[in-house]
Amino acid sequence: MTDEILSGLPIHTPKMTARQAVSAPVCLHCPARLSDLCAGVPDKDLKLLSAISTHQHLAPGETLVLDGDAADLVYNVVSGALTMTRHSSDGRRQILAFLFSGNYVGFSSDSLYRFNVEAVTESEICRFERRRIEPLFSAYPEMDRRLRQAAAKTIESSLDLVFTLGRRNATERVAAFLLYLRDVQQAAQAIPIPMTRADIADYLGLTIETVSRTLTRLKTRRLIRLQSLHAFEILDEARLREAAGGS
Repeated sequence: MTDEILSGLPIHTPKMTARQAVSAPVCLHCPARLSDLCAGVPDKDLKLLSAISTHQHLAPGETLVLDGDAADLVYNVVSGALTMTRHSSDGRRQILAFLFSGNYVGFSSDSLYRFNVEAVTESEICRFERRRIEPLFSAYPEMDRRLRQAAAKTIESSLDLVFTLGRRNATERVAAFLLYLRDVQQAAQAIPIPMTRADIADYLGLTIETVSRTLTRLKTRRLIRLQSLHAFEILDEARLREAAGGS
């Protein structure tokens, strides 16, 4: 099956080097193995992904995508945390999304990206050329299905952000965001807060001071415990969900 795909698809993949040939087991144990971009490819064919991928390391604050860049690359987050942002003409920033392990970015309906992506923490990225990964969608229907499902989830997340900015008060916004951090990072006790208070404020449409005061208020009510600036623990999930407006 693998040989047929390699010979029958217009992937234009060069012969694999020794390093690429042995990297399929690395893909198998990659933190992003079950991501929407990769899960649709069976283990035995992971060398197809490995052969067309390159890895990129980002330091905190380093840019992956700039608004206006050609949209000819697809990125899968292996580890770390990143922001997707847009800026107004006067320089104000809106964070559109946070990206964590397993999230991908790069498929655009336009020829150019209309957003920026920047690393919040040390991050590892797996990078693909669109012209080389898109032929795999017809070969692996499950891959295509999962990407369509992920695109639908992105739309739903965007609608939820619009609702959050338009209808939720500060406490509801911050409480819902803490639950989101727990869920997206699949954390139990010490839940990381990889981003700054300014990042949270720019995502939730609040001021830094309001974010800090709200976190302190939730701590005082014993809904959460702030272990540090970058970690917290949920003490009462039912009440925290109530504080989030039932989110």
